Amino acid sequence: MAKRTAPDDGRDRPSAGLGAERSGDAVQRTGDTVQAVRRQLRDAILRGELAGGEAVTSVGVAERFGVSRTPAREALRMLQEEGFLRGESNQRLRVVEWSPEELETVFSERILLSALCTRLTVPLLTDADVARMEELMGVMDSARANGDHEGWREADAEFHDIHLRGASATLRADLARLFERSWMFRSMWLRNRDESLSYSLNDHPDILDACRQRRPDLGGLAAARHLTRVALTLMTELAPDREPATVREALRLVGAERLSSLRTAEAWDADSNRLRGA
Repeated sequence: MAKRTAPDDGRDRPSAGLGAERSGDAVQRTGDTVQAVRRQLRDAILRGELAGGEAVTSVGVAERFGVSRTPAREALRMLQEEGFLRGESNQRLRVVEWSPEELETVFSERILLSALCTRLTVPLLTDADVARMEELMGVMDSARANGDHEGWREADAEFHDIHLRGASATLRADLARLFERSWMFRSMWLRNRDESLSYSLNDHPDILDACRQRRPDLGGLAAARHLTRVALTLMTELAPDREPATVREALRLVGAERLSSLRTAEAWDADSNRLRGA
């Protein structure tokens, strides 16, 4: 009996753009299209191109990206599951309107998970990992000086990935989900504001020092402090009348109050007021 050869599914070839005809396995083509539509819609939400409360339909998405309604519906379903879209009783989907309560909740979860993942990762770091973190700090500093927000964001993401990557895939997936949701809040304030790059760099040396010393306790606390600074700064800007009790409690739970070398929440509030020009 002649040996059957597997059909070429085209997975090793560059993918065509959305809506273009591609050869190979139909399931793979559909999956590629769904993921591309999902990614671009999510980015549009994060950039504020799709505002909170705005209605989104499969027909409109299909027309926007030049695809059929089937991958458009699937991409919308995925974004609804991820929390970027909400359904109404009439089955209409709308972009989620981000509340101060959700901002605080998302960052509180990130503080707790980041402290845990950092503590799990620091003992596993190599000298090459630490050297790369040092290099990325230089990249971020240059990006800050040049007002390069995208370059700073990419370097910042890689920097933090290094001290988090030793945790389980499940924990890292949860952190990635929270990061995407919190970036919506951050992008509301970061856009075209160079001073925001400066304040976000302030805690990186502490994280790096803890990683260099292979101190998981200090690394977890430094990571928690960093996210607390970001959270309090954003809340001061976006919800100035709200007392961030959940964020402060998350910081307490990771044990920051036991180290006198860590700055107090009042100091972070002062930084927030300075950035606002108060």
